[in-house]
Amino acid sequence: KGCRTDTALDLLAEMKAAGLQPDVITYNAAISACEKGARTDTALDLLSEMKGRGLQPDVITYSAAISACEKGARTDTALDFLAEMKGRGLQPNLITYSAVVKACYDAKIYVDALDKAREAVSMKVVPSMILMSSEVPKWDLHLLSESLSCMLLSDALLTVIDTRTHESQSFKDVFVITGRGLNTVGENGPVLKEKVPKFLNEVAGLETSAVEGNEGRFLITGETLQQWASS
Repeated sequence: KGCRTDTALDLLAEMKAAGLQPDVITYNAAISACEKGARTDTALDLLSEMKGRGLQPDVITYSAAISACEKGARTDTALDFLAEMKGRGLQPNLITYSAVVKACYDAKIYVDALDKAREAVSMKVVPSMILMSSEVPKWDLHLLSESLSCMLLSDALLTVIDTRTHESQSFKDVFVITGRGLNTVGENGPVLKEKVPKFLNEVAGLETSAVEGNEGRFLITGETLQQWASS
């Protein structure tokens, strides 16, 4: 990654030295290379340089810069860039929101992470969880990242509790489908099937149960939800 980043920066420097004017596409490629190489400060310097040359950042520019901020733990800057791009009339995409939510999630700023996850769903750039029709609700997280899964699942559970409590209804068991990690594999193996229950247990204070014979899902019992609602 470092070599590719250095190569991209060298090409940009050679281009400028030859009197050629880099355009938005050129800067986007360089900023993206810095993001992939975890060179956050360099990525942000390039964005500043780009603006100084009178070039207008586009969605790709901001998404790459925000992703660089996420990797560099620059959460406040990521949020600032999100606000800035929306102020310019640009529509954040899946990459943009995924990076912003992850930056807030990793920083344990769960209020902002949840707010941006909800915003992403409302803008229809992030798929909402699929509620499958059956006597036992099943929520599918297959298409979501770890941070989006944890935030949107927590939000859905809070909505269920609020609705059931308001309507004086009993709580039902809920199956949460994570899959076996085929599409959500991190450096250390599958992500969702381990990390989502861990988040619910350790952060949200909600107990989950493994489903015997099916490692791609876990169970939240109605009794557990009732106890959580009363806590």
